Amino acid sequence: MKCGACKIWIPILVIVPLSFIIAYQFIEPAPPNGIRIATGREGGGYHTFALKYQKLLAKEHFQLDIQPTAGSIEVLELLKSGEVSVGLVQGGTGKTVSSEGLKSIASLFYEPLWVFHRKDQPLKYLFEVRAKRLAVGEVGSGTRALARRLLQDNHITSDNTTFLALSSNEAALKLAAGEIDVAFFVMSPSAPIITELLTNPEIELLSFRRDKAYSSRYSFLTSVKLGEGVIDLENNIPQQDKILLAATATLVTRDDLHPDLVHLLLKTLIKVHNEGGLLEKPGQFPSEEFVEFPMNEDANHYLQYGPTWLHKIFPFWIASLLDRSKIMLIPLIAIMLPFFKGILPLYQWGIRSKIFRWYDILRKVDQEIDDLSDLAAIDAEIQRIKTLQQEIIEQVSVPLSYMGEFYSLRMHIRLVLSRLKDQRLEIAAHDA
Repeated sequence: MKCGACKIWIPILVIVPLSFIIAYQFIEPAPPNGIRIATGREGGGYHTFALKYQKLLAKEHFQLDIQPTAGSIEVLELLKSGEVSVGLVQGGTGKTVSSEGLKSIASLFYEPLWVFHRKDQPLKYLFEVRAKRLAVGEVGSGTRALARRLLQDNHITSDNTTFLALSSNEAALKLAAGEIDVAFFVMSPSAPIITELLTNPEIELLSFRRDKAYSSRYSFLTSVKLGEGVIDLENNIPQQDKILLAATATLVTRDDLHPDLVHLLLKTLIKVHNEGGLLEKPGQFPSEEFVEFPMNEDANHYLQYGPTWLHKIFPFWIASLLDRSKIMLIPLIAIMLPFFKGILPLYQWGIRSKIFRWYDILRKVDQEIDDLSDLAAIDAEIQRIKTLQQEIIEQVSVPLSYMGEFYSLRMHIRLVLSRLKDQRLEIAAHDA
């Protein structure tokens, strides 16, 4: 019995740990507990949102380091070099670098393109800025990349127009002072610079008459309506409806970002951006629309189907561990499946083995009855069978499905006992 058990359990004890060790080799490494994000300058919209992400991720025991930059061009350069893992990038800057190795996580919110001009330099169309003094954004900024692209479509180049690389604050000051004629900005409607320029009586905001032409040409652009009084209802700013072109801010990542971090980042982005804003409808963002770089597959799946049930139930790190460990189920299933398939026959054999053991005793007694010729020996066997009978009645319990065999055993015990008594009577009669 011991040897038979060893033949079963020793291989199991060897195979089970070995299977788990082999399966463990295929488990993805754990995600890092921190990454770096590149944003715009400190105090800008991108940097402000990154601070919100940082605060929420800290609750998940995840560290988000923030790297301020001059703008989206520099963000993309940092992503390509591997100095940061994710970055906030303005729509319209994707063509400045190769898309190889970069993926979009989601578009997050609209960023209107604001083209302000002096009222004494009236404009109806973008091509009318030719030969004027333009602030098109500082070098490395997304504003500069988008402005120059749209200007080039209108054949406005540095050969026929003056381009000035100014920061947003410098451009606003020079425009108000009359030192430049036109200034381009890409920023949120809530930015203080926008409010100041809209309230300046000497400055006018260009309303794009050909917005559909631009948005159909560029997938990252859409037209948005800035309604009368939206910025300031009391002072009626703006004083009439304006049509703007809006790019979208996108969270871009290197394609080697751990899949679990994609889920964690999207969970955070939804908390920050899902409620919408002045130009965005609730639930519109985060979105897979208006992106310039190919969508990350894990991000695309998350946006379409939501988080997995593991991430709904457990905190991030526990869900990540369980999700990565699911491959360990393969050896477990391989071991448990035959075990469960064999447990019923084993159980049946265990019940029947008890009954068969008692039948073995009965068979030996039954075979020896005819050879018994001594009353003392017969009395000993009778007592032995009675003891067995009493033990079975009082101590043995079997499932209902085996009661037929159990009652057959009791009947056969009585049969053997009856034969022993008959044999005793014959011997007693013969001796008399």
